[in-house]
Amino acid sequence: MPRIVGEWFLPGRSDNNATCVQTKFADNVVYVRNNRQPDAGTAVFDHFEWAVFVASVKDGDYDV
Repeated sequence: MPRIVGEWFLPGRSDNNATCVQTKFADNVVYVRNNRQPDAGTAVFDHFEWAVFVASVKDGDYDV
């Protein structure tokens, strides 16, 4: 899936009725928030941190 810069999006495998994370890519950072409570807070990662996290998920380091 190509990155959408500047727009919040849900993962392609998400169920519209489920609680998921929304992600937004910007020039220097990646924003992540809860789709059901978007005003509850946003986590911010630089692109290196995000790449390490995604690689860890793909390697099975997290139970997702």
